[in-house]
Amino acid sequence: MTQKSAVPAVTSSRELAHLGGNRMPSEDRLDLTESFSFFRRHALLILATTAAIMAIVLVASMLMPKTYRARSAVMLTNDASAAGQTATTQNSQAAISNQLVETQSEVIESRDMADRVVTALGIGDKLSPSDRDDLLSDIQRRVSAQRSGESYALSISYDASSPGDAVRMANAFATQFTQWQLHADQDRNDQARRETEVQLSALRAQAQKDTEALQQYRVANNLLSTSGSSLTEQEISNFNQQVAAAKASAAEDQARLNTALAQLRSGSNGDDVGEALGSQVISNLRTQESELAGQVANMASRYGPNHPELIRTRSQLDQVREQIQAEIGRVVSNLKAKADVSNQRLGSLSASLGGAKTKLTQNNVAMVGLSELERNSEASQAIYETYLNSYKQLLAARGSERPSAVILTLASLPKNPISPNLKLNLALAAVIGLGLGILGAYVAEAMFQGLTTPEEIENLTGEQFLTSIPLLSSINSNHVGAMAAVRDEPFSIFTEAFRSLGTSVDMATNGGAQVVAVTSALPGEGKTVISCCLSHIYATSGLKTILIDCDLRRHGISRLLNIDEKQSGLIEVLEGNAKLNFTSLHSDDYVFWTLPLLPGSEDAEHLLSGPEFTALLDKLRTQFDRIVLDLPPVLPVAYTRTLASRADATIIAAHWRKTSAFALKAALRRLPEDHVRIAGIALNQVDLRRRAYFGRYDPAYYYKQYSEYYA
Repeated sequence: MTQKSAVPAVTSSRELAHLGGNRMPSEDRLDLTESFSFFRRHALLILATTAAIMAIVLVASMLMPKTYRARSAVMLTNDASAAGQTATTQNSQAAISNQLVETQSEVIESRDMADRVVTALGIGDKLSPSDRDDLLSDIQRRVSAQRSGESYALSISYDASSPGDAVRMANAFATQFTQWQLHADQDRNDQARRETEVQLSALRAQAQKDTEALQQYRVANNLLSTSGSSLTEQEISNFNQQVAAAKASAAEDQARLNTALAQLRSGSNGDDVGEALGSQVISNLRTQESELAGQVANMASRYGPNHPELIRTRSQLDQVREQIQAEIGRVVSNLKAKADVSNQRLGSLSASLGGAKTKLTQNNVAMVGLSELERNSEASQAIYETYLNSYKQLLAARGSERPSAVILTLASLPKNPISPNLKLNLALAAVIGLGLGILGAYVAEAMFQGLTTPEEIENLTGEQFLTSIPLLSSINSNHVGAMAAVRDEPFSIFTEAFRSLGTSVDMATNGGAQVVAVTSALPGEGKTVISCCLSHIYATSGLKTILIDCDLRRHGISRLLNIDEKQSGLIEVLEGNAKLNFTSLHSDDYVFWTLPLLPGSEDAEHLLSGPEFTALLDKLRTQFDRIVLDLPPVLPVAYTRTLASRADATIIAAHWRKTSAFALKAALRRLPEDHVRIAGIALNQVDLRRRAYFGRYDPAYYYKQYSEYYA
């Protein structure tokens, strides 16, 4: 028997490494084909997992309690209403800081605000303290306030199980927030007024006390004053003015007196004394003197010196002149008296001025204590006036408080719940489902032990890959049965696959495979179909072929080809109860013989493994070009190994993506190389529609590109 080692081994590594005798260049580009193929292979699993997760989430979302969210909006204003401020004006408005806006958000979400809402709505009146506390905590959890961008608007949202409750609570929070701010300002201003009243009363008493102490000190120390200065200072000022005036008057009077005396001492008769010149009496007397002098001169020219008229007139003239001198004497005497009076008045004023200065010195000593009292009084009065002004402002601001927030919009009835968010949940479920599906696909891929590609077969088993036999349903065949498809569609890809199998066997054995055995590791791999179809291909190619059913337990060929039970079977031939007639083999017609197993031949295993079957094969070799043996599976049937050792080449059938690599390895271990010549492994029932999802080195991968070739 020819040893298997004589068959040249062709491995996948050699196929990949050499092409036309030349080494293939290594590829350094990014190739995502395998990744896409992986997802295409497991698309059903991934989609099924995703659909299942989405269905679960959909059901859970439909069963979950619904939550509705209502939103109201308030706007913060910069109206001044704090204690100590008057009515707001455009100039007194202060900008609202970002910190204040954030603080107002915290106020809305505070427990105090929740308590105000509960009290206003009356929903916690009959609750116990612990239940009310739980209610407040639940309300706090459901309410939220957020700033709208960089504006001064706050959006107040409330989540509730019903749309009506959500609207009612959201609007209640907006109303209570604006009222709370107004009431807080009013309470703060009232408190400031009460505190100011108390302080104002105390400051008023202190200011009065300090003023009384100041006035008493002034009286006690004779520090009375008007117009802001003491009386002594006013007296000194007046005395200084009077002394100056008295000095000027005395000097003037003395000068006039001295002048008059000097004129008299110089021999003057007093006519040139200034006061005499200004006297009306002297002026009148001078007029009389002039008239009398004229009369005397006139009479002297007319009369003699002793004329009575002349004497009388001269006597009158002398009397007038005496009167003038007497009047001049009185003027000089008056000047003396006036000078004396002026000097006396000056002396008196000087004495009074000295006394006033002495008194002022005493007052200045007392002014030290007066200054301290004045400062205390002024300070008390200033503080009192400040608080008095503040109190007046507070009184004026009473009732003028303005809310620092106004309602922009009240909440409207929500149409759809926010929870469960069906779209979001389904989106998340789709993402999670895809993730789990991909994870499941990786797990399935890692745990999958089936054979898919020629590379896997050659790398995992070390045996040669022969061909891929397609699944009939994957090539749009009009036939259900494999034999009918091979018979009626000789140019289909299904039929071509068996031609390729025969060619691969011939190449693997250098054309020396007259007896070809077909087996598998386990039942259900399709070995019988392969045996029948391969036999038909041999026969149609002009080779005289006989197909022998060697599976005593299944009788696969007999059932597949509907063999007549009256026909002689293999066991009958081996027992000598029947003879084969090969007279038709000498014709040139189509020759395809079958040697089936008839019912009741299950206990004839010894005939197959004995010399009878060997003798039959030797006889058939002389009559047929090809002898195809349909053997039982290797693992469950022991005599399969014996029959395989008598064949020139053994084909191992493996179900695509079903046969385990471990099962195939176990079967190969039972077919030792020194006894069994294995031609290779044929992948059966390959789904060409899915084959494109796997390796690219199998011709079946390109079925779509050349499928029209078999049309």
